Amino acid sequence: MSVGVTVVLALIGLFALFAVVPRVMMTVKVKKMEGKAAPTAHKPSAKRIKSGSRTILYFYTPSCGVCRSQDPIVKKVQQRYPDAVFKIDASTHREAAKAYGVMGVPFLAFIEGGKLVAARAGLQRESAILGFLSGGTQST
Repeated sequence: MSVGVTVVLALIGLFALFAVVPRVMMTVKVKKMEGKAAPTAHKPSAKRIKSGSRTILYFYTPSCGVCRSQDPIVKKVQQRYPDAVFKIDASTHREAAKAYGVMGVPFLAFIEGGKLVAARAGLQRESAILGFLSGGTQST
């Protein structure tokens, strides 16, 4: 095997290790949590979650490039539903992020009836977020 092929295979392995594996682990943890009581580790959102109202927790970090694309969408939704969307910096609220299995941002947790209905990592469409808050379902 040539050195070039070995280097390419090593890079693919590193990509899988640092990008794919954490995402898969996060997805597995969230699937296990769906339908169960939503954690209330983030104090500002705890009262809303316990009330049973539809709630979205948006985990981000200031250094995340994709989060900078998600932010305007979340801000627009917050204008329409100011009490329903909580923006949480995962780098400073680590306990809350850990409670939801956040291993990558942006990450949105969709909560209804005090239970985690769904959670999605990566950039989410405005229509999916609004659909959930307006009484529809959260789509991928």
